[in-house]
Amino acid sequence: MTLPPPHSPLRAVLPLCLALLLMTTGAPATIREFRYREQTGDQSVLFFWQLATAANGVTVTLRQGNEVYTSLNTPEGTTLSWRYVHHPDTDVHVERAGNLLRFSGRYQGRSINKEIKIDKRPWYQPLSYSLHCLEQRQQDRTSFWTIRPDNLEVLTLQAERQGTGRLIEADGGGVIANKVVIRLEGLMAGLWSAEYWFRQSDNLFIHYRGTHGPPGVPETTITLLHP
Repeated sequence: MTLPPPHSPLRAVLPLCLALLLMTTGAPATIREFRYREQTGDQSVLFFWQLATAANGVTVTLRQGNEVYTSLNTPEGTTLSWRYVHHPDTDVHVERAGNLLRFSGRYQGRSINKEIKIDKRPWYQPLSYSLHCLEQRQQDRTSFWTIRPDNLEVLTLQAERQGTGRLIEADGGGVIANKVVIRLEGLMAGLWSAEYWFRQSDNLFIHYRGTHGPPGVPETTITLLHP
């Protein structure tokens, strides 16, 4: 059976190296930037993740090639709005209003203006930020909404903390990290899963592992390169 990639790590997992300066009534935003490598079989791509913390929330941005994903989140990891830009024909904006996700803009050259009804569960985008907040809160499990950027499908996933382990970093050193596993909801839960790992010392996302496709498709991994 071909399984849909519930949440592409490249597109939803992490965010970018775009020079956002969030000006607020207080001090300028605190900005942290990181670089990651995504590997699927013989194919490897680099992307950049940026975290900007300001009085109005936490902005997480991912940039890879001509694709940019930007989300505004609460410090607890809940997403308030999200924007996906892929030049030249995609510029989608989504915001949450109560139990509605409101889409506007253009997607693959077509105008988009719609509302999707959800429930009170949180919206997480990207998981590389929102799940680190789950670990930070020491919350064992949660169910949440998310959006697949490849087709804008709105779906629910579940996440569960599953202990700690030792990972080998890109420079060959070892690091202790906490693991969070995500799965599809309901009857499909046993058919697909993926792992997010967060460095125990500072709760930074450092590794992803999952398979996006039918049996035989190479596993996809994401690894922090710096720092």
